[in-house]
Amino acid sequence: MSTEAVIVMAGAVALMTSTFVLVRRRMLSIRYGLGWLTVSIIGFIGTPLLSIAASKVRPLGFTPTGFSLGILIGFLGLICLQLSISLSGLHRAIQDLSEHAALVEQRVSELEQNPSETHTEVHVSKAGW
Repeated sequence: MSTEAVIVMAGAVALMTSTFVLVRRRMLSIRYGLGWLTVSIIGFIGTPLLSIAASKVRPLGFTPTGFSLGILIGFLGLICLQLSISLSGLHRAIQDLSEHAALVEQRVSELEQNPSETHTEVHVSKAGW
């Protein structure tokens, strides 16, 4: 196994360890922690496989380092895409909550201005309580 592969595998172990520490300290949610653990396991297991594949593409005109770098850049692009999707969902949720809070604030101010118009509604459940 090459020195580069050993360094990448050591980096994968370091990523796995730091992810465990961050999740235990509650600095990283379990959802993202599992994602980064998956990335570190793929890095640890995939490095020897990538080394073998990189040595096989030499006749095609690729250097092993260039091939590995291309695979890595593609993988990082997929991670960025996944995080962008998560961020977009959070942005949408914050926008919905802000709009809901504004409507509630408007309703409260209307009720404060006209206290005589408040109606008390009694909700009766199906059980008859």
